[in-house]
Amino acid sequence: MEKASYIFQTPRLQIRRATDSEADADFFYGIWTNSQVMALVGFPYGLRITRNEIREMFERESDSEYNQWLIVEFRQTYVPIGECKLGWPNEDGISETDVKLLPDYWGLGFGTEIKRGLVNYLFTHTDCRAVKATPNKKNLASQKMQEAVGGKRVGEDLFQFPREMKDYTCDVPHYVYMVLREDWEKMRNQK
Repeated sequence: MEKASYIFQTPRLQIRRATDSEADADFFYGIWTNSQVMALVGFPYGLRITRNEIREMFERESDSEYNQWLIVEFRQTYVPIGECKLGWPNEDGISETDVKLLPDYWGLGFGTEIKRGLVNYLFTHTDCRAVKATPNKKNLASQKMQEAVGGKRVGEDLFQFPREMKDYTCDVPHYVYMVLREDWEKMRNQK
């Protein structure tokens, strides 16, 4: 089993790489199979995955913090409350992020705290020019989270799963938000 590797901290939380431990696999299984968490990302009944598949996925991950599943936990108690992801910049210099929290922690400002940490980390550790997110049109909390960290709505789109997945997924109409590096730098300099 790999030891936890911390990436960054926020005032209340710490973000670490997932390990191939049973505890981490159980946590991800709990969040990814939760229909409340996964419905707005296209899995109304939760993700079809097993704990063993999750452990095998984590065993194959690289040592990088980018494009890997990260666990969000309280700094003081190490209790996990969600997951997030740091996307490595693509050829256009755009990084993508992801944040999912267990329902007990919704509405308490943790999403914005995590998103701010992800944006700060990407702009200070990569040369990305923008950080992108694609919240479901029905997910007002995620849209507010994007705006709270300087994200601007720049478009909308529809994600559709492959035909063979249609019986357990649904289309995801979403907005496209971008936090531009120059806007982030202005916000940081105003503090």
